[in-house]
Amino acid sequence: MPSAADRVRNVFPSLILRSPLHPIMSGRYAIIEFTGRKSGRRYATPIAYVRDGDRVLLSTDSPWWRNVAGGAPVRLRLRGRTVAGTATAITDPEEAAAIIRRLLDAIPSYAKPAHLAREGGRVSDAEVARGVAAGRVGIEVVLEGSR
Repeated sequence: MPSAADRVRNVFPSLILRSPLHPIMSGRYAIIEFTGRKSGRRYATPIAYVRDGDRVLLSTDSPWWRNVAGGAPVRLRLRGRTVAGTATAITDPEEAAAIIRRLLDAIPSYAKPAHLAREGGRVSDAEVARGVAAGRVGIEVVLEGSR
C-alpha cells in the first residue's frame, strides 16, 4: 500500500520509535499497524499523533486510511508500548479539519510533512480546509478498554 518512497522515508522514524531511543520522537510520533482490507497484509507506518484522553488523533493524505474506514482494529506503538484500539477514518470536512488543527497546535512542525503552508508562522484555517479538500482525512483511534 505505501509507495517505495514512503517505505524508505519511514525507515528511520520506525527504527527510532521501536528502539530504546524512542523518547526522542515518541511524544509526537507513533507507529500505527493495520491490516489491508483487500490483501489481508499487515502494514505499519509512523504517524504524528495527539492524545485526547482515551482517544489518539491522527491525520493522513495517504490512501491507507481506507483500511480503517468504518472502523478497524489497529495497534499503536505509543511511547514505547504497544496498545490496541479501534481506528475510524474521519472524512467529514469540519471534523477532519478539527483533528488536523489539533495536530498542528500540538506539533507545529507537522505542517511540513502534512504539506500545509504556513502564513506568518501559523497554518490558516483556509489552508487546513484546502488540505482536507485535497484528500487529507482525520483518524480517531479509541484505545481498547476505554469504552
